[in-house]
Amino acid sequence: MEPLIVGAFRLAVRMMSLLSLASQRRLGRLLGALAWRMNSRHARATRTNIDLCFPELSAPEKESLGKASLQHTAQLFAESGVVFHWPNERWMALIKKVEGESLIRDAMRSGRGVLLLVPHFGNWEFLSLYLGQYGLIALYDRPRIRTLEGPIVASRRRGGARLVPIGTGGLKALYRALRQSGVAALLPDQVPERRAGVYAPFFDQPALTMTIAHRLIQRTRPIVLVCAAVRIPGGFGIRISEADAWVGDADVLVSAAAMNRSIENLVREDPAQYQWEYKRFKRQPPDQPRLYRDS
Repeated sequence: MEPLIVGAFRLAVRMMSLLSLASQRRLGRLLGALAWRMNSRHARATRTNIDLCFPELSAPEKESLGKASLQHTAQLFAESGVVFHWPNERWMALIKKVEGESLIRDAMRSGRGVLLLVPHFGNWEFLSLYLGQYGLIALYDRPRIRTLEGPIVASRRRGGARLVPIGTGGLKALYRALRQSGVAALLPDQVPERRAGVYAPFFDQPALTMTIAHRLIQRTRPIVLVCAAVRIPGGFGIRISEADAWVGDADVLVSAAAMNRSIENLVREDPAQYQWEYKRFKRQPPDQPRLYRDS
């Protein structure tokens, strides 16, 4: 079964690479709308998260946001044709504007390391292509289907980034890069194991938040920035901004809360582009019930 899944995945991605970006996005919106209408497990998780994080919205507003978010998530898959197969000059032409690029360049000139927080917003896979020019090193979580690991990692490295699997060796590589004034990236809104996280507010909800970032910051004192590749007409806009200043606090709870605020500030600019189908609150505090029926 596994070879069949891998073969189907590779064929789908190759077929999507033959489409224009506009056609890939139309396909993604169609798939997302279908998943929403069928009330798929992704749609159910999206509804739960939006109910939690946007209680001020009316029912029709939540419905509209949820559907749009799932369509953006499906576009992430449809755009994999770009990430996996388009030649450099073609995908680079999709970058229509860059905001805050000087923040990275100035940080690198300062002689300090640069830690980039890259949440599940917009197309972070495309962002890894763009950030490769800075010699980026980033952790990745090995896929459940191990035979997919090779093509996925190869696609992310095409822009020049270096990918290392999550684990002791990967963390050592990040520490080394930051101490040597390099550029490293984390997906800061991944749900960690309980022993590797603390609870900090995210949209006023207790969210188990990784402490890796805090340890990296305390030991290497990098400049911390937030990055995203946002979908705009005809391509992507790269956004780079400073993280909340309290992210460097010695108190891990204060630092984690600041990191979550940094993500929240980005998400509120365009909530539909956040991956709300991700079960961000799946590990609740011990005294709280489970939020997702099929988690």
